[in-house]
Formats: sequence, structure tokens, C-alpha cells
Amino acid sequence: MLSRLCCATALGLLLFSSAVAQTVRFDTNVGTFDMVLNPTGNFNLQGHVDNLLAYVESGRYRNVVINRAADGDDDDRSNDFVMQMAGFVTESLTLPAAFSDFPAVDAFDPVIVDSDGDGLVDFDVSNLLNTRGTVSLALSNSANTGTSSFFVNLGTNPSLDADSLRFVPFAEIPDMATIDLILGLDQASLPDGGLGGIDIPVLSDNRLVFLEQVYVLEATPSAVPAPAPPLPLVAPGSAESSSLAAASSLAAASSLAAASSLAASPSLAASFTAAAIPEPATLALAAIGLLGLAAPRRARN
Repeated sequence: MLSRLCCATALGLLLFSSAVAQTVRFDTNVGTFDMVLNPTGNFNLQGHVDNLLAYVESGRYRNVVINRAADGDDDDRSNDFVMQMAGFVTESLTLPAAFSDFPAVDAFDPVIVDSDGDGLVDFDVSNLLNTRGTVSLALSNSANTGTSSFFVNLGTNPSLDADSLRFVPFAEIPDMATIDLILGLDQASLPDGGLGGIDIPVLSDNRLVFLEQVYVLEATPSAVPAPAPPLPLVAPGSAESSSLAAASSLAAASSLAAASSLAASPSLAASFTAAAIPEPATLALAAIGLLGLAAPRRARN
């Protein structure tokens, strides 16, 4: 009985630990934001989580540009759409002459969500809705085309929930301060980029906004240090810029130190999707069932 109890306890702990959401930190050249992967432990989203972690751990998210910040009317936050990134690399760190000058991120195999090819996602997405702060992979022309590029929903986007091209949400950004900062920057468009080459956020001198480094914080949410606030935007070469660079270096070093101590270890089409993820009731039932294995058997009469 003792061995059965130990086995059930170990399996229960394994199930519990797998439900603890991982947090990925994105350091941009204007500020930091955190992304919580599959925060409620929906097992259908594990392929999306593994996909994003593969790009993070391989270093392929370094120096990738934020190439779209579709904000609609500048004075009306309600019609903000999406912010897209991580599909293209910036080499010069400034806006190129053409969108084709952005090298594409070296992509892994796409995430498959429609294994039978019927045009519908294989699992129930009825409760997965596009709401502010949720994150989904960008798609091109079918549900099975998601790779490196992802977008953040800037508002509630019910038009993105169409069954014919379902963008499945797999993460959320709890604090949108840096995303909103980027959304408020000036924007530029490139003639050959289609939807991916319009509303590109830029700083002064056409400097791009890009991901400097991305890393996993292996911790429960309560143990993850808060991201640094967005950096003030100043002109390059000024005294303020020099001070800002020094402060940024110190903040990056502190973030890396925190990550080290805690760590144990794709263009948008005309429509999208993202989500609020349901509670994993089956996980709780499985854990209860496993612990039930440890209950002593009733003696037979």
C-alpha cells in the first residue's frame, strides 16, 4: 500500500506541476513585457506552447522586428486590432527601403491543429475568444500554417473567431503597458509588405522596435519578478540617451540574473483568432482518481 501511495502522490504532483504556467519575458528596445503560456493548462494547446519555447530556446527570437501595430483610430482604443511580431529579423535595426529586405525567421515545422484537413480545428474552441491581451500564432492561408510569428490582441476582436481560419490563442500578456507604449509610437508602411508591412512602429530616425532577448522564467506566477517599466523615449546621441543606455544595460543584467536564478531548464491573413482558455476540469479529476488508488481496500466479509 505504501508503494501505491507513493506512486499516486508522485503522479499527482507531476500532473499538478505540468499545470503551472510558464512565463516568457520579452525584452524590447523600448521596454519589457511578460507572456504567460497556457495559463489554465489546456492540454490541447501544448503544441503551441512547445512551438514558442522551441523558438525561445534556439535563440531565433533575437532581433526580430515588431512589424505591425494596427491601432485603427488613434483616439479610439476600442477599434485597436492586433500587434504582430517575430516573423522577420531586423539586421540594421532601422526601417528598410522595402519589406522584402527583412529576412524571415528560420522557421520550424508548423503547428498542426487540423489533422484531418476538414478546415476546422480538431478540438473545441467555442470558449476561445479574441480578447485584449491574448496571444495567437499568425497564419497565412490555413489553420496549419502557424510557425514563429504571433500577434497580441489589442482589443476584443469577435470577427477573428471564424471557423474557416481559426487562430488558436495559447497565451496571454497580463500587463499591456509596454504593448500600449509601442502602439502609441509613430508608424510607417512599406509598399511590398501587404498586411505585414503596414503600421510598423518606429522611433526617431526610423529606428525599429525589436526583441532584444527572450527567455523563460521558470517559476510560479507569484515568484516571477515584475517586468521593468517601459523606458522613456529620447533622441539618440543625447545626454539622456547615454544615461538611458546605461540604465538599460543595468536593467538587462538584473533581469538575466533573475532569470538564471529561477530557470531550471508565424504573416497575418485578413482574419484571426485568440482566446480565454477554459479550466482544466479533467486534470483535477485525473489527480483525484490517481490519489484514489492509494485508498485501502475494504476487507471482504
